[in-house]
Amino acid sequence: MPPRPARRITQTSPKDFGMYAKAARRGGDLIHLELGMPVEDTPAHIKEATIAALRRGEVHYSDLQGLPELRAALARKLQRQNLIDASADEVLITNGLTQASFAAFMAYLDEGDEVLLLGPYYPQHIGKAELAGARVVTASLDPSDGFSIRRAAIEPHITPATRAIALINPCNPTGRVYRREELEVIAELATRHDLLVFSDEVYEEIVYDDAQHLSIAALPGMKERTISMFAFTKAYAMDGWRLGYVAADAALLEPLLKITANEVTHVNTFIQYGALAAVTGPGDVLAR
Repeated sequence: MPPRPARRITQTSPKDFGMYAKAARRGGDLIHLELGMPVEDTPAHIKEATIAALRRGEVHYSDLQGLPELRAALARKLQRQNLIDASADEVLITNGLTQASFAAFMAYLDEGDEVLLLGPYYPQHIGKAELAGARVVTASLDPSDGFSIRRAAIEPHITPATRAIALINPCNPTGRVYRREELEVIAELATRHDLLVFSDEVYEEIVYDDAQHLSIAALPGMKERTISMFAFTKAYAMDGWRLGYVAADAALLEPLLKITANEVTHVNTFIQYGALAAVTGPGDVLAR
């Protein structure tokens, strides 16, 4: 008999990928909406910047937190676009938003803690919270109300064990882009109950019509209790590159760096030059 795996593996929820394959075996006319993979190729100037970095020898260890020039460029983007007053020292480059959220949960959730997740939800955050020993509690939003954030739907689920609220904005899977007054509900609850907010903003560029994305860390008093997580995945069609980043107050960021440095040392050096080309390159790429 093989050795038993750790309880953190056997007692956590299974990954939910593979639903389309299961459904296909049942037959019928299916539309595949399961995987958030862009249909476009990564823009050529991003690839070329990465190839150039590889050719000039950017193949060795680099800054544990991420290339300083990339973090500086992202800090400028955060200030300009997200209205988050972040410095380069308050940015951490990660292997996609997936590693960003794993590091956040591992750094801030203990055994027995609870993290509140608004439903419907992106399921992959559940396994990461459980690996940290925490329990996920779902506060379901009302579909007849457009999945709007309402205090009455959320506050009853907050207990003395609640440590954080996981927010996905724009939301996967509902598509909601939360209005300022909705984010103010989360901010007020987080402040009143002394909670962290883990803010997944991977779809920040995927907004349509009159919708406007707003980062909750831009609200008064929220930068100090929000771990904002972003990625190049959707906006720049870089899902296979596995590149993301965290923006947080310096005091909040330090524990995350302890997780990422022990887990992967740092993100692949030369692909960070591709990320730099993405964030500093022509804006019409995003428009297209």
